[in-house]
Amino acid sequence: MDKVQLRAAARASFRASKGLVAPLDDTLPRTSRERARVDDGIAPGRGRVPPPLDKARARRACAPMGSLHSIVVTVDARKRRRTWYIIDPDPAVAPQYAAAGLDLTPGCKVLVDAEAMRPVALVDFDPAVSAEDCEPMPLGFNPYFDLPAG
Repeated sequence: MDKVQLRAAARASFRASKGLVAPLDDTLPRTSRERARVDDGIAPGRGRVPPPLDKARARRACAPMGSLHSIVVTVDARKRRRTWYIIDPDPAVAPQYAAAGLDLTPGCKVLVDAEAMRPVALVDFDPAVSAEDCEPMPLGFNPYFDLPAG
């Protein structure tokens, strides 16, 4: 058997065992109407399932920069997923953040690009907490009645 016959035999056995791969004679959907029919179950879809988020791995990756606060996943118009880490920065690495153009303030969080592991921006969650001259509000921050200082 040559290489072409081996590949054909492998494809045939895969199709017979799974039944998920469309035959080679079928063409891919070209229009949005054809794609809608594929997604409705007329033909098997070819979408990818995003990988699950591994929080333990993210914590280990963020450990030199600070402690992991949360993970954010964004999807743009082209359906491209990006993962971001929000971390509580370690004050010991403040010079590295300053070199990246980020001046740390007390209580701030840092937005980190998960692919490049590079700090991108500072994040301030609660405007009531960031106002240093104000005393804490007894019932929490109400954005309709409690305007931020400044």
